Amino acid sequence: MHSSRCRVGVVVVLLELGLALSGCGSADVTAKPAAPRSADPVAWMGVFCAGLGEVIAAESAAAKPPSTPQGQKDALLTLADTTQQAFAKTAQKLTQLGPPGITDGKQAQDSAVGFFTTAAKTVANRRAQLAALDANDPNFEQKEANQLAGPDLGAPTPGLISNKELTPAFGTAPQCQQLVATAAHR
Repeated sequence: MHSSRCRVGVVVVLLELGLALSGCGSADVTAKPAAPRSADPVAWMGVFCAGLGEVIAAESAAAKPPSTPQGQKDALLTLADTTQQAFAKTAQKLTQLGPPGITDGKQAQDSAVGFFTTAAKTVANRRAQLAALDANDPNFEQKEANQLAGPDLGAPTPGLISNKELTPAFGTAPQCQQLVATAAHR
């Protein structure tokens, strides 16, 4: 079933993100003047990872949709609602928390908030397209697959996922440890 492939794709992207943040990625980081301290990087990464964890949890809850076309549609609509809310809520929480207290914290903040905001809008748009489909249409599954094909949620910029100042925070934040453990067991 195509929706299973989409869910697996989301998990793979999240796992790769977790591995990159935990130090498996590499990038050249040029020294810059220290930014004024803001949010605790561990708390900031915790919010970031918790948001991604909510997306994985929503995907897990929708792992076995009913076999009827209407059941599939309803499960995917619920998944879209839950995922969109998780992305939007995480963007809001990161905005309230403020930039992490690292060099170029504002850039990291803008990247993360931009990612979660864009992802929320993308999922909302896909949900609207899926909601418009008729589950009784004999071509429903093909049309559903077309609506879900290749959702480009974007990704946090490479500078965020390879930031050497955020790597220790990722390794320390319980939400990030849980995210990696959850993704590894899938």
